[in-house]
Amino acid sequence: MIKPQYLLGLLCAGALGSFAPEASAQCVVADVSIQAAIHGGSRPAEQVNDVAIDAEGPCVGNTSVSTNRQIQVGGTGEVRQSRQSRHQLRSSERTEAAGSASGPTVAVPVNVQVDVYNPADRLRR
Repeated sequence: MIKPQYLLGLLCAGALGSFAPEASAQCVVADVSIQAAIHGGSRPAEQVNDVAIDAEGPCVGNTSVSTNRQIQVGGTGEVRQSRQSRHQLRSSERTEAAGSASGPTVAVPVNVQVDVYNPADRLRR
């Protein structure tokens, strides 16, 4: 059962929400990549993360999120990890029509690359 003080709070919040102006946030791009290699190869791993963000002009109301994980464990050969990620954002038509204030797209790129030499891999047959 809902306590009366909580019910009153929900009703007040609902009433205030109907009178509040609509808010819009800037466009946001989050691109998270993890490339890890644990191997016994004689050369370091080749790890490439190519990210392109196309967001022309001010932007409001859209989001693009990409996550990636490339993991290599074991072996003595060459390790190549390659990734391409493309994001294209435009302001949503609804927010453009409403005349919302907008700003530049917020980009949050996170790229973690780990290369660990494991000599024990050379002993395995």
